Amino acid sequence: MERLWEAILDTLRNILPEASFRVWIKPLKFLGLDGNYLFIACPNQFSLDWIKENYLPYFEEALKSQKISLKIKFKVIEESSPPIIQAELPYDPTRLIGRKLSKRFTFEEFVVGECNRLAYATCWAIANKAPDSPIIYLCAGTGLGKSHLSQAIGNHLLQHPSKGKICYLTAQDFTAHVVKALRQDRLEDFKEKLRHGLEILMLEEVHRFSGKDFTQKELALTLDYLYDLGKIVVFTANRPPQEIEKLDESLRSRFQAGAIIKINPPDYQTRLNIIKRKAKKQGITLSEEVTEFLAKNLRGDIRQIESAIVGLVARSSLLREPITLALAQELVQEIAPKTPALTKDFIVDLVCKHFRVSREELFSRKREKKIAFPRQVAMYLCRRFTDESLQSIGKLFNRDHATVVYAVKNIDKKISQPGSLKYQIEYLCREIEEYTQPTKQNDHKRITQDSGQEAAYLERRL
Repeated sequence: MERLWEAILDTLRNILPEASFRVWIKPLKFLGLDGNYLFIACPNQFSLDWIKENYLPYFEEALKSQKISLKIKFKVIEESSPPIIQAELPYDPTRLIGRKLSKRFTFEEFVVGECNRLAYATCWAIANKAPDSPIIYLCAGTGLGKSHLSQAIGNHLLQHPSKGKICYLTAQDFTAHVVKALRQDRLEDFKEKLRHGLEILMLEEVHRFSGKDFTQKELALTLDYLYDLGKIVVFTANRPPQEIEKLDESLRSRFQAGAIIKINPPDYQTRLNIIKRKAKKQGITLSEEVTEFLAKNLRGDIRQIESAIVGLVARSSLLREPITLALAQELVQEIAPKTPALTKDFIVDLVCKHFRVSREELFSRKREKKIAFPRQVAMYLCRRFTDESLQSIGKLFNRDHATVVYAVKNIDKKISQPGSLKYQIEYLCREIEEYTQPTKQNDHKRITQDSGQEAAYLERRL
């Protein structure tokens, strides 16, 4: 009879979309035959009702294909709960201070591309205790992977023998701890807890320290202690230290003490790789046509891409349709924000305005530095923010693709070094990002409510 059940499953697998089969059919269990009835176990009542309403005709068709006259009976048989045993933790909880790290955020699960390669390499070096600097400041917009990399460092250290403790806090957590410690007159105890035996401090969303004067001063003192001992400190924020408003200069300088690394929005190839990885996680394989369409049209953060994949699987299952280009187009139209089309002409005009050169000069054969450098910047931005090929970009500037490759490498090198050129290029990048993502909330001008809580309390306390 097991062969009969396997034959039924094979027939259903060929009839139904892959996602539908995986979600609704695969969890079913064959119970056996009794008279003219074939009994099938469902994991819960909802599953039973849904299958009877939507998939019963497919089961009957599968039985007919086997030339067997049987009736199907579904029963709810919930799996018995496993015996309660002491849970095995992947690491010693006494080593972790603050928030629990997500098991999903590991180096193995991080999709590396041109947009984040430097950040990944730096974090990997820190996790393996071979960094150029034990202090890093990861700067990126929402959903671009800065928290993933930060927690990946912590997870890696927790999985390897070490005596030191790991502290993972958000800026709001740190502020709340400071306020609580003050109320209990135990501020020194809190700071000593952070200092004693700490291996790494991970502070998320440090831009939210904006306006919290007392907390900033206490954090600066704690950082001095950790820096002097050569401890690892990882900051994450949505913008560079020099752009955080209402930040004490002493704390700003400490944020700038290590490597400041920006994670850019995923480029086309990275988006392709992310989509394939997320689809595999959902147990599906998308066609090349669908994958390329999603990569071209989902230009937001990684969470948006993940949401799209989950949405496609759900729609395919509920509609009992395969995941087609039409289904992907319908979903993208609903979830992707409407953004202006970014063209090479827009980038050229932006560069011309910023460097005060004309389009004619940019496209000319002139090699003066005041023209050559803006030309290289324009090539770099076209390559980074559009899906145009090297040949297409070269043609626009009356150059070959080798010249474009050289320009991109040269600008990449300048970005990796502090100085006015680095900040000019980063400014242009932000202008483009804001143009292509107009619906994003201007988060960096907000002051969180706990800032007011801290100020009110400290005014009374001090």
